[in-house]
Amino acid sequence: MQIYESIFIINPNLTDEETAGVNKKMQDVVAKQGGEMIKVEDWGKKRLTYEIKKQKRGHYVFFQFKAAPAAVKELERTYKLTDSVIKFMTIRLEKELRVREVKPPKPPKPDAKKETHGRTAAGPPAA
Repeated sequence: MQIYESIFIINPNLTDEETAGVNKKMQDVVAKQGGEMIKVEDWGKKRLTYEIKKQKRGHYVFFQFKAAPAAVKELERTYKLTDSVIKFMTIRLEKELRVREVKPPKPPKPDAKKETHGRTAAGPPAA
């Protein structure tokens, strides 16, 4: 099974219950096809970059899941058949993302005097 990410935009004029219903419906499609949800994020209503189906705003939902290619095909078919989904995109991840531990930068060593071409940072050229 491959790892996929899918983002879809729901019509913002729906009620919270209807939006949750669409979200649940999409999760069920993946589950019925033998897929496993890794992450589900509801990003809420946001302004669209450009107008889509006469809408200037949209309710964004993000999924990350493991599934067979047939599950993705069925999920995208369901997106197309659901009138409340105004836009979607699904991608396959090449490699599983790993989170690196971020180390804080080391503070610079305090140098009292830096020598550069016979001059010191503290004063005039040496005689």
